[in-house]
Amino acid sequence: MADLDPAAPVIRALDSDLVRLGLRRAPADEVVERVAAALCEARARVDVIRLAARTLHPAIDAIGVSWSSVAGIETGVFRHSDSRNDAWLRSPLRHMIDTGTTRMRRRLADPAERNDYDVFDEMAAEGFTDYLAQLVVFGGDPTARREGLIVRWLSRHPEGFRESDIAILDEVGPRAAAAILPGLERSIAHNLLEAYVGPRSGAQILEGSVQPGQTEAMDAVILVADLAGFTAASDAVPGERLVDLLDRHMDAMVPPVAAHGGEILAFLGDGYLAAFELGSDPAAACATALAPPHAAIERVAALAPSLAGEGLPALPLEAALHVGTVRYGNVGAGGRQAFTVIGPAVNVATRIEALCRPLGRKLLASEAFAAASGDPRLRSLGPHPIRGMSEPVTLYALG
Repeated sequence: MADLDPAAPVIRALDSDLVRLGLRRAPADEVVERVAAALCEARARVDVIRLAARTLHPAIDAIGVSWSSVAGIETGVFRHSDSRNDAWLRSPLRHMIDTGTTRMRRRLADPAERNDYDVFDEMAAEGFTDYLAQLVVFGGDPTARREGLIVRWLSRHPEGFRESDIAILDEVGPRAAAAILPGLERSIAHNLLEAYVGPRSGAQILEGSVQPGQTEAMDAVILVADLAGFTAASDAVPGERLVDLLDRHMDAMVPPVAAHGGEILAFLGDGYLAAFELGSDPAAACATALAPPHAAIERVAALAPSLAGEGLPALPLEAALHVGTVRYGNVGAGGRQAFTVIGPAVNVATRIEALCRPLGRKLLASEAFAAASGDPRLRSLGPHPIRGMSEPVTLYALG
């Protein structure tokens, strides 16, 4: 851009700021806000910026950021389920992604330029006169899952964009995408780690706790939960329906743990191992840890009527709670690591859970848990032998 152009110094200053924002891994909304400020200073005819960037998340397909001269910055998400609705399937953005079209311009004031997609008529009805979309693809492997972002620039000026505006946007779009990429990749890493290893473990990994054997002692409540009868169901239910059956049970089992501040450290086939840090108030921690299995058992039981209507078996949930000192952290070898808890307390909790069915109980607790919690609803079931323990262990259940 020539130095005689009054917008040139503004865009140069923006370039420097985009570099700083990228190195800082700034979030997308901060980058878009800085771009919008520069475009306003350069007197470009941009009234709205809309950006969507793909991410990797079990529920979220893309993040969205918009800026308007009226409302300022707004953010949102596009869920995987949104990719199946008609508006998306028949959108120009879908066409750009599918065909690899990197640029689309439409003068919305001209009916002949907006007749290929209904959304252009809708934009014109909202007062927009010009539209420019840019697809910026990240990475160089054409066979890999396409990563990148789409940015759309809209104008309400009666004459639309000037050629000088288009030149600025063609220059700024890819540079803004490059500034967004570091923060986006950091967010993707955080999302994936949180989804696969949990928020606490994921944060520690991102902070650099990746060395083998890097663990710390932690006093914790250990929760082990398992679906009764899943092995038999595996033989009776077809593969795809079995996966759906397990997912529906997990949807009932998992949320109560996260809602009460616990962390699921590992999925054990049809169950999970979770931990709640004991902290300075063991009774409060135990009360917190007692709520999730109780809620999960009820939520799983509530699935029975709908499952029966589909000819699927109901799988009761069984759980056990124990308190003890564990080693929490990085365990593994050969380049494959896992954040988990290990120690005798984990083994005891697992073996107590195995006694739920023989004792006809959905939820069992150890004497250590009952003592730490002080909950009067926990009633002794007497001592019971546990595999690997030299002495019987007194077990408790909700009375």
